[in-house]
Amino acid sequence: MSEHDFQWRRGLRDLSGPVQPQRDLWLDIATRIQAEAPPATANSAAPRRRRVVAWALAASVALAAVLAGTLQLQQPVAPPQAATQVKSDPAAAIAAVDRQFKQVRTQDPRLAAASVELDAAADEIRQMLQQQPDAVFLVGLLNRTNERRLKLARMGQASS
Repeated sequence: MSEHDFQWRRGLRDLSGPVQPQRDLWLDIATRIQAEAPPATANSAAPRRRRVVAWALAASVALAAVLAGTLQLQQPVAPPQAATQVKSDPAAAIAAVDRQFKQVRTQDPRLAAASVELDAAADEIRQMLQQQPDAVFLVGLLNRTNERRLKLARMGQASS
């Protein structure tokens, strides 16, 4: 090592010890804080106003959600056509859905894969219903499947 390196290391060792400032820094910091701080009345009123605005905004959003839910509950909901038909006459409803579905397959080949899947699902549900005719949940599942089949049929008619 050179003489310069030794001096440099000695200077670093000297810096590692405690150093006393020449003047009290905390007094300067305290005076700067007091000079920059606004009056206490204006400072406390601003956060209070922000909180009031935030609470008012939250209350208006909650009120809007409650009103929207109330209005939606008051509107009568028409039962889906396929579900009503299956409950009254399952064979006629299934035949009607099948007719509409066959038209979709011939009209739009893009929907053919989805129609095949829905047909297979409906066939499986019908087989399960034959094994367990008292299973109410299967009737609901068949209704939902037929609704999806009708929706797909409407999509096929709209695209052609």
